[in-house]
Amino acid sequence: MRIRAIQVFAIVLAMAIALSVSIAAQQAPVGGGPGRGGGPGGGGAQRGGGGPGLTLTSTSWQDGGEIPVKYAGAGQSISPALSWTNMPMGTVEFVLIMNDPEPVNPRGSGSATGDITHWIVVKIPATTTSLPEGAGGAQPQLPAGAKQTVAYRGPGAPAAGPPHHYTLTLYALNAPITVADNADRAAVTAAMDGKVLAKGIFNGRYKAPQ
Repeated sequence: MRIRAIQVFAIVLAMAIALSVSIAAQQAPVGGGPGRGGGPGGGGAQRGGGGPGLTLTSTSWQDGGEIPVKYAGAGQSISPALSWTNMPMGTVEFVLIMNDPEPVNPRGSGSATGDITHWIVVKIPATTTSLPEGAGGAQPQLPAGAKQTVAYRGPGAPAAGPPHHYTLTLYALNAPITVADNADRAAVTAAMDGKVLAKGIFNGRYKAPQ
């Protein structure tokens, strides 16, 4: 009888401990405190609810693929069709920048220059999810309120040498920016400082045909 009583007591004690642990787990705060993700201006894509970040795509060419001559300076220099999804909460406007980070040697110059800006569009409304083909250029076809501070200039990497890589970056901002109508990349980047919620990137490569 004594042994049986001890066994019953041990079972009851184990059940009480398990119940206490379960109650404590339910009362603990979810996530263990404030997150450490990059805040506004951190440049990382926001992943609300564990979903995908801001995604920039195009039907003009595949991401990382060869840019058709139609969109290049040697062709019609038409800006590509772009669309985006998974905008982060709190987005008030977008900025789009296209650049060529590859260094080039201007004819007659012994020094290389790099990071050529090919397109800048600012003040894109938060409700916008796409830009049609040909939105840039001398007569831009942009959403109401958006403005092109650097007109679209198609890729122009020479036939001699390797292809250049061209990057289109869409920035989601949590506050509006104010820049001059002809603001360059440095001015736009400075105005965005501390306001970037997320960014989506789309790439292509090009060199002029032989």
